[in-house]
Amino acid sequence: MGYGSNQAVEDAQDDYREHCADVIARHAAQLVAARDMRRSEAIHAATEWFRREGEAAGDVTGVAALENELPAPSMAAPDHQVAKIAAELLDAARDAADTL
Repeated sequence: MGYGSNQAVEDAQDDYREHCADVIARHAAQLVAARDMRRSEAIHAATEWFRREGEAAGDVTGVAALENELPAPSMAAPDHQVAKIAAELLDAARDAADTL
């Protein structure tokens, strides 16, 4: 592989990690906005759900995907509030995404 192809792979990995962090932050923010969990708990719950989603992809029976439920917020919060909380959680979500 040349430098260009190595760089493309690294860029794709960085993009995927950023995508994972965005998903984790958004789901965690919904739980925090609903006051269902503290920030650290919400990041942990969203990360574990995301981790199990990845594991479920390899389960040919489909049972793992059915058993993996994302914790749902008890009430809906305004989109602007969720977005603001997600932005505040993004650094923690990036750290969590690095553990996937």
